[in-house]
Amino acid sequence: MIDVESDIISCLPGHLIEQILSHLPIKEAARTSVLSSNWRKKWSTLPELVFDRRCVSTKTSKDPSVESKFIRIVDHVLFLHSGPINKFEVSAHSFQNLTIGVNSMADIDRWIFHISKRYIKELVLDIRLKQRYKIPWCLYSCQSLHHLELNYCCLKPPTTFEGFRNLKSLSMFEVTMTQDAFENMISGCPLLEKLTLIKIDGVTQINIHAPNLKDFDIYDEFESYQL
Repeated sequence: MIDVESDIISCLPGHLIEQILSHLPIKEAARTSVLSSNWRKKWSTLPELVFDRRCVSTKTSKDPSVESKFIRIVDHVLFLHSGPINKFEVSAHSFQNLTIGVNSMADIDRWIFHISKRYIKELVLDIRLKQRYKIPWCLYSCQSLHHLELNYCCLKPPTTFEGFRNLKSLSMFEVTMTQDAFENMISGCPLLEKLTLIKIDGVTQINIHAPNLKDFDIYDEFESYQL
């Protein structure tokens, strides 16, 4: 006897399968590979990769194995992924009371290096380490970026960095960088339309030239700011 429900799932057209997968957490999307040959590799071409608390099944975020599980999942997905990556998000901070160890900085560096070669358009890093994560130099070469959100990071751009030429949206929360580095980065983003700044250490004044800026939100006590 034919399992009608299973047969319907197997025969779904590709665009419907992709739409279904786009609404699933990446861990659940990967599990659909067992449904049929039509589903087997579809998850590995998803253009948006979001890694958050839904990736790891655990009763408590204080479980010492959570960090290693999370890292293994990200590594596994990036290793098997075969399509373009438009969005890459790591929101490990969404695990309540979870602090990723300093040793994991090398893992994050590896992820950033990997996606820096994939013409990434949107990057969200929301990772609370025991010390602020220093953005690796390879990220500053990502001229395909349109949207960038950095939380709990330290930015020290190389002297050759001239900004993100295609960036339209920038959000930074509890970020450390120098005054000069900040101003040079903003001036090097000619298409910037939206800028959000919250608790920026090392920046005392906001003096920026952004001709296309339409949305500017600031949540900090700066000595002065001028657009």
